[in-house]
Amino acid sequence: MKKKKRIFAGVLLLAIVAWLLLIWRLSSADGTETLHDSMQIARKICAVLYDNPTYEQLSHVNLKLRKLAHIFLYLVLGGFSTLFWQLLIERWSPWTRSIPAFLCCTVIAFLDELQKIPIEGRHFSLSESILNAGSALCMIVLCTFIIVWIIRRHRIKQY
Repeated sequence: MKKKKRIFAGVLLLAIVAWLLLIWRLSSADGTETLHDSMQIARKICAVLYDNPTYEQLSHVNLKLRKLAHIFLYLVLGGFSTLFWQLLIERWSPWTRSIPAFLCCTVIAFLDELQKIPIEGRHFSLSESILNAGSALCMIVLCTFIIVWIIRRHRIKQY
């Protein structure tokens, strides 16, 4: 691996570790603490959307906000992981290099939910694990399409 690629791979690895620490911090928080935090944000959103928001509207916005947080966290993790594995493995095709990224993100998604079991007010949710892994997969596929497109474009320019 060339020096610039090694440096970029190292930076990506640090970004992945930092992002995993953020995910761990958010997932290991007490259930009442996370509910309180998300409800404060939901109240602000509802104040913009509704004149006098009801409890049902507030709960609905809160649920959507929490799901969006899962999606966002794992979209970013999927993107970082894809770029990291694309740099780390040079012999395989770009699509094959994406497999370790997906496997790592899927394992992390399930471990993230498993670690919530002993935390008061939290629970394991298979649907959230699937949402997390699916979000990462969406970004992995998108990044890989872009990488393949860049490689093909570069090859065409060489001729």
